[in-house]
Amino acid sequence: MFHSFLIYSLLVTIVFCQFATTNETIVHHDGRLWDVVIETCDKDGAGTDAAAYLKIFYESGHDSETFHLDNPGRNDFEQGSRDHFKIFFKQSDIVNMGLFWWPGFSLSQSWCVNWVLLLNSDTEACFEGIFEKWILHYRDPPTYATRFHRLRYADCVRPGPSTAERRTYLRYDDIVRNSGGTANDKNDDDD
Repeated sequence: MFHSFLIYSLLVTIVFCQFATTNETIVHHDGRLWDVVIETCDKDGAGTDAAAYLKIFYESGHDSETFHLDNPGRNDFEQGSRDHFKIFFKQSDIVNMGLFWWPGFSLSQSWCVNWVLLLNSDTEACFEGIFEKWILHYRDPPTYATRFHRLRYADCVRPGPSTAERRTYLRYDDIVRNSGGTANDKNDDDD
């Protein structure tokens, strides 16, 4: 009986502590799903079978998050490959990123990364971290990007080169306006 009363008292105390006022700064968390694309270098021994991690640093509250990068059932981070992950970031005010790996029970543990892209289609945000180096296996601090910057979303999704052949799509209104008549009277000089 005394045991159950003690446990009940402890639970009531925990609940009341959750509602107690604190002096902590409240940090806005927008919580969005991001696409993370990582390109492993195309050098001998660049791929890894170790546990790979991404650390994201936020401006608000000088906060950070660490994510284990693993696609179950897939061999990630092979030499010269690109790997894609969907990760839920709690904030979007990203100021830097870092990578590290943790030793496992494998012979192939070194890891070289060319770049990392962070894309969010909801906000059309894109960040690029250029590494072009071997990632250290220290847990903290991680190996930081050599260059980190925000890109226009259209540039981030890597459109084809400017010399690539492209189709031109016209809206119905454009066809009518350019032809001077109806949609069926399309001029041959329209692109």
